[in-house]
Amino acid sequence: MGYKWFKLGAATIVASSFLLQGGILPAPHAAAAVSKISLSGQIVKLNASSYLNIRDAHFLMQGSGKVLAFSVAITNNGASQLDMIDYWLRVKTKSGKTFQTSVIEADKTKKTIAPKSTQYITYYAVVDNGTRINDLMFEVVKWDFSAANYERKLGTVSYPAGVSDKIAAYNGSVMLYNNNKLKGAVKQAFVTKDANSAYLTVNFLLENVGLQASDLSKMKLFIQTDSLSVYTVTAPSFDQTILQPKERKIVTAHAALPAAVAGKPLSFIVALNDEASKVMLPSGVFALPSTTPAPPVAAGQARTVYMTGSPVATEAGQAFVTQGSGSNQVSLDFSLTNTGTASIANPVLEYYLMTKSGISYPLTFTKEENATLLPNIEKPVSLTGNIPSSVQLESAQLVVKTAATDKEPSYIVANYMLQTSSQQGSVGGAFSYNDYSIKLDSVQRSPLGDSDMLVANLTITNNSNMTKQVPSLGGYFMVNGVKIGTEQKAAALDDSITIAPGASYNAVVYTSIPFTTSVDRITFVSTEPVQDKAGKQLYQFSAQQLSSIPVKPVDSPYIINGIGKRAAITIHRTAVFQGETFNNFYAEFDAVNNEVRASQIADLGGYIEDKNGIIIPVQFAKVKDKISPSGKALVSAWAKISKNFDTSAYQFIVGQSLPSSTGNPTGPAPNSDGGTGSGGSDPGKTDAAVVVNPVAYSISGAASATTQSSLTGIGFGGYMLDLKHIRAFLNTTGLYNVEGLKITADYTLAKDAQYESITGDHKLLIEFVNNDSSKTTYSKPFALSAPGTNEELLKEAQNTAITMTMNDPDIQSKINQYENYTLNVYDVYQDSKLLLASKSLKWFTTSE
Repeated sequence: MGYKWFKLGAATIVASSFLLQGGILPAPHAAAAVSKISLSGQIVKLNASSYLNIRDAHFLMQGSGKVLAFSVAITNNGASQLDMIDYWLRVKTKSGKTFQTSVIEADKTKKTIAPKSTQYITYYAVVDNGTRINDLMFEVVKWDFSAANYERKLGTVSYPAGVSDKIAAYNGSVMLYNNNKLKGAVKQAFVTKDANSAYLTVNFLLENVGLQASDLSKMKLFIQTDSLSVYTVTAPSFDQTILQPKERKIVTAHAALPAAVAGKPLSFIVALNDEASKVMLPSGVFALPSTTPAPPVAAGQARTVYMTGSPVATEAGQAFVTQGSGSNQVSLDFSLTNTGTASIANPVLEYYLMTKSGISYPLTFTKEENATLLPNIEKPVSLTGNIPSSVQLESAQLVVKTAATDKEPSYIVANYMLQTSSQQGSVGGAFSYNDYSIKLDSVQRSPLGDSDMLVANLTITNNSNMTKQVPSLGGYFMVNGVKIGTEQKAAALDDSITIAPGASYNAVVYTSIPFTTSVDRITFVSTEPVQDKAGKQLYQFSAQQLSSIPVKPVDSPYIINGIGKRAAITIHRTAVFQGETFNNFYAEFDAVNNEVRASQIADLGGYIEDKNGIIIPVQFAKVKDKISPSGKALVSAWAKISKNFDTSAYQFIVGQSLPSSTGNPTGPAPNSDGGTGSGGSDPGKTDAAVVVNPVAYSISGAASATTQSSLTGIGFGGYMLDLKHIRAFLNTTGLYNVEGLKITADYTLAKDAQYESITGDHKLLIEFVNNDSSKTTYSKPFALSAPGTNEELLKEAQNTAITMTMNDPDIQSKINQYENYTLNVYDVYQDSKLLLASKSLKWFTTSE
């Protein structure tokens, strides 16, 4: 019979957490006296130096019924061990009901209490549903064969009337868990709702106040209503968690509840899964604060929530909508800031936009693998999605949920009202973005072969008092309300990676459109690019028409202000050379480097347009050498134009050139000298240049080239040529063997010393045309830099003799009269012959 005490006294202590006001029970007042202050304050003397008290008792409804778990503290203040074989405990109600009790398996070996020590033994019993905690009585009995029924009642502990076993919300209490002491407290509890359920989140503080490590893997959490409905609580962070002595941990737990339960009083129960007894043993019961669903977070306000045990400040940024043809695109930022003291894993969250009627639309974002939230460093999340055009953002909410896993379903973290302040303006306006002001200077249209380019010119100003990195920006265009193409990244016009305080940085965004597109309304949407997904929308600029191109006088320089590329470009010469089937447009520019160091002149681009709207792209040679500060380069430009192009008055549009698509070269295929030529271009492999920041020069027909009649002072491509003492005659060998034509002359060729670099590969062609009815023609090409296959090098020289032979044994049969001939001098550039000078001379006579 003595074993029965032991059997009844050790089962529940392992399963719960408990609140312990002190480790040693107060001294007893009188034998079997009972204090009614609290449950644990009532003691029953076992002998002169030993006593017991009931330290806690809790209910938890489960599959086996309404389980009562209670732990008994037995204190031996004597000098010898206390044998527990003679004592046992009986659980009754005040109405006389008795319940069978059992000791948990782990406590059945506790048969003696060592001197000067306290042992805890946990019991459990299944009671009827009508039994309340205040109905309980714990009767302590000792076996005594001299007494009636062989037992002597030592005392009774009654659960005090009007006292609850629940710990008040936000208060702490010490629980007995697996023979160790853990202090627990509810730190935060809130409820969110969707159309079907309520989602309870509890952030629970655990502190190991015992002397040994506690394995939390067997700890189970439950929500229990006053009517004993029980709901499972998930807390994946308990898996493989060891709580060391003096260590604290906040556990974030979730429970899905029926919507009707959310507003009722709820208890948060900590229990031990006692596998041997096959019961859940409640160790602590904590009253939750009011669980009325929390209202959505106000627009522009932050809310702190616990994620994996750490406080995280969350906030939804402004929502931005782009109008589409069938739906609208919404984008907004969400920020997470870990306000704790240690790094935590980046929470896996899902985001939805919920309309006033409760319809949800998923928002996408770029996921980061194995990312962390570092203390006090904001982690922005850029969200985008599509919504019907009828949705009003003012009444919509951002819903943030945890992602479902194999251990835990999805739960709503919080709802956020959206900020919908105006994010729209006109071309020429600006908006603030972090520490920057971003201004859209213009949206212009640039011809590009058989299509056109829309070009947005941006000025980014650093408004802070610190040097900043150049922000990553992009954008896309909408023509007449329809989105054109895809988002494009901004292309830099400045060679800089930082922006000084108060300084500005220039960039452009461009995309192609069919040249037939009529633009009645233009919109540019500024974005922040996001890897592998649509960018974050920042601002929307709109205008009724495209920006006009400024017109400048011909003698006014085109100024490039881009950092690292500052230069002044002045038109030196323009000309239209007449041809038989087409004409040739030619232009030369003086390019002055305005940087304080040697640098390359920026690539140039442009086109000519006549009054009938015919547009011809112009190709520019590239300056591949660096030019010293204030140094000058001569830049050549050219185009083949049809006879239909009206050269009486036209515009020459000049700007900075950028490649039309990332990774492709600008303009046609380059020549060996760094210039470009129409003959060497491959339209399938290269792209024409995009002209940005253009200006227009009005060119009149008076600027068209006239061929000079003198063979001296011939200027072309940065060179000056004189031909004197010219004589043409038949080239003979022996007495009568005619081999062809021979021309002798004295020449002077000099390069203009003001230029450090002359772009392009100019060549010279001297042509002989006999002035009879047959017009027999011979020509001699000369290279000015490196000779080609059929070209002779014409070196720079002063009054140097030159002999030109044109071999043709049949020349005598082709020439009818040996009287006059015409000598033509051509500048050959990019497969075009530009007639520079022409003069009629006499055969066999030396000119002046």
